[in-house]
Amino acid sequence: MRGKKRDLLSSPEDLAAWWQEALSLSTEQNAVEGAANAASWTNELLEAIKTLRTALRNVVISLIEQCPINPGDLAELNRLLHMGYQSLEMTPEGELEPRYHAFDREKQATLLSIALSALRLLAQGERTRLRKCKNERCIGVFYDTTRSVTRHWCTLECMNRARSVQHYRQAKREQMYVRAGCAAAGGTARSHIHRRAAAGGEES
Repeated sequence: MRGKKRDLLSSPEDLAAWWQEALSLSTEQNAVEGAANAASWTNELLEAIKTLRTALRNVVISLIEQCPINPGDLAELNRLLHMGYQSLEMTPEGELEPRYHAFDREKQATLLSIALSALRLLAQGERTRLRKCKNERCIGVFYDTTRSVTRHWCTLECMNRARSVQHYRQAKREQMYVRAGCAAAGGTARSHIHRRAAAGGEES
C-alpha cells in the first residue's frame, strides 16, 4: 500500500527470484560450490536469510554511522561462515583455485554464499562507499561503486520515488505560498477599503 514499507522477501518464491537476480549480477569468483541451484526454497531458509539480512544491515549501519558494532550481529555472520570449508582444486585449464563447500549443500550453500560475500565486502571494501538510501521510505543500504562516490539511492526506482515525493512537497509548498499571498492581499484590500470608508465618514 502507498506510504507503507513492503518486504520484498515475503515468500520462498520471492527469495528464489531474488537469488537468481543476485546470481546474474554477481561478479564474484570462487563462489560456494553448488550454490547456484542447490537450494530448497523453504520458509525455514527464508527466515534464516532474513535473520542474516538484519544482522548485516545492523553491521553496515554501524560502520556508516561510526558506531560500535553489536557483537551479536557479528556472531550471526560468523556462525554462518562456519557452515562450510575451503579447498584447493584444479580447473580444466590446469589452474589452481580455491573453492568453497557447504557441509549441507541443500540447506547451507545459499547462506554460506551470502555470508562469504558479506565477509569480502566488509573486510576488503572501502567503508566510505557504504551508503544508506536517501529515500526516507526505504531502509536499504548499498555499496557505492561510482567513481565520484556520489550515489544517493539504492535503485533507480527509489530515486524516482524520492524525487516524486520531493516534487509533490514542493508543489504543495508553492500552493500554500500562493494561498497565503492571496489571503494577505485580500486582507490589505479590505483594510484599505475600511480606512477609506472611515475617512469618508469623518468628512461627512
